[in-house]
Amino acid sequence: MRALKFLSALLFAGCAAAAAHAEAICPPAQLFTSVDMKVGDDGRIYVPVKVNQIHKWMMVDTGGFFSVVTTETAAQLKLPTRHTRFEIIGVSGDTTNVAAHTSFGLGNLYADSVDFMVSPDAGGYADDVGEIAGILAPNLLHDYDVEIDFANMKFSLYSQDHCDGKAVPWPANTVSIIPMKLDSSNHIEVPVTLDGKDLTAIFDTGAIHTVLDLDLAQSDFGLKPGDDNTPEVGRLLRSPETKTYFHRFESLSMDGIVIANPTVRLIPDLMRNKMGNQNDSMKGGSRLPPPSAAKAGFGDLILGMSVLRQWHIYIAYKEQAIYLSPSPVLISMEPTKGDDQPAAVQGQARPMIHGAAGKQPH
Repeated sequence: MRALKFLSALLFAGCAAAAAHAEAICPPAQLFTSVDMKVGDDGRIYVPVKVNQIHKWMMVDTGGFFSVVTTETAAQLKLPTRHTRFEIIGVSGDTTNVAAHTSFGLGNLYADSVDFMVSPDAGGYADDVGEIAGILAPNLLHDYDVEIDFANMKFSLYSQDHCDGKAVPWPANTVSIIPMKLDSSNHIEVPVTLDGKDLTAIFDTGAIHTVLDLDLAQSDFGLKPGDDNTPEVGRLLRSPETKTYFHRFESLSMDGIVIANPTVRLIPDLMRNKMGNQNDSMKGGSRLPPPSAAKAGFGDLILGMSVLRQWHIYIAYKEQAIYLSPSPVLISMEPTKGDDQPAAVQGQARPMIHGAAGKQPH
């Protein structure tokens, strides 16, 4: 019996050493910072930040390109601004080529000087979240893993130093791992199937609704805007002459996850149209968008918060995978305001960040 006990002890020690070795080879993702987030009356995610040492809020936009401060914030905080060779084009065709730089903090993370594009507020944010400074976009997010936890209302950033398939920091019986790709603007693209048709979707926390390109809705799905099944539901906030429509599809699926009867907004791709018009009118190539951006616009489909709020989300940018687990808390409110605001870049892809994006906690 003593020999058996000794052998058991050796086995236990061997297992512990193997586990320690495995953890050294495959360390868990390190938590850099975690902050309390809010979901505004527009259904989107807002996080507390410090801009020029002043407490503000920013909307988290995984479907954006470059982080933005509003014109009002830049004026209030007296941020230095300049014109750049970049031009951000929004889903409504609105543009800006003005940038500002300032100190920036998110929880424990801080950078002395970070660049932001400057864009008018124009009523595009939640009314029930005060002191909104702008948008937190992938140029500052893609060097981290991003966790969005609706059950505990936490937004967290992790290191990317972990093994593939081992990133999820929460216990869950069912976790789906969705493959993703990053386009030239760091938009997250995932393969989806909508009513039997294979599409590429942008995973976009900055979009209130799930959105389908209107041209695609007509050509591939045979929808007729304005009929009983596809009624008009409003106009784009920054393009009031542009009508938007609504349609309820039978199913939306991605990598085994199936959503029954999803409601989808149909809008024209003004972003792509704007890029095309500027391509036709400009001489030379210094301000032309990359061919992939000009071709894509906002893509086939935008997966907005109407769909994304159903899950506990972990975005592993380096691994190029999204971990999804059914959220025990479903944000079921219907957004009361706003429109969808994904963005694409137009201009040369040159770096604009003066300081590191806050990787060292202070």
